[in-house]
Amino acid sequence: MKSSFLLAIRSIGLSVLGCACFSGPPGSTPASGAAGGAERAVEQAREDLTRRKGIDKGEITVVAVEAVKWPDTSLGCPQRDTMYAQVITPGYRILLCCGAEIHVYHSDRGDRVVYCRSGPP
Repeated sequence: MKSSFLLAIRSIGLSVLGCACFSGPPGSTPASGAAGGAERAVEQAREDLTRRKGIDKGEITVVAVEAVKWPDTSLGCPQRDTMYAQVITPGYRILLCCGAEIHVYHSDRGDRVVYCRSGPP
């Protein structure tokens, strides 16, 4: 409940402020509550977004990284007709900005990163 509330608040703030409000160097990460070890997941998400959009990594800004506990191995992005182990799965919610869109990725703390959705900030 708390995580979804924080994401809703963060989404509202992003829709008001837009992606361009973060003025750090390209690819840098603003302060957030992410636990250490998220760097690999963020890098995998950035690599996926560069392939998905056909862009350079320098065009991607990391908006937020948040440590979360997913309720199962779907990492909060279940696919239709797929079964998932019902175990608490620690990981990260990663928000990337490219152009005028926010892209949401979810990960575990291993090698799995999934693209969940995109939309206007």
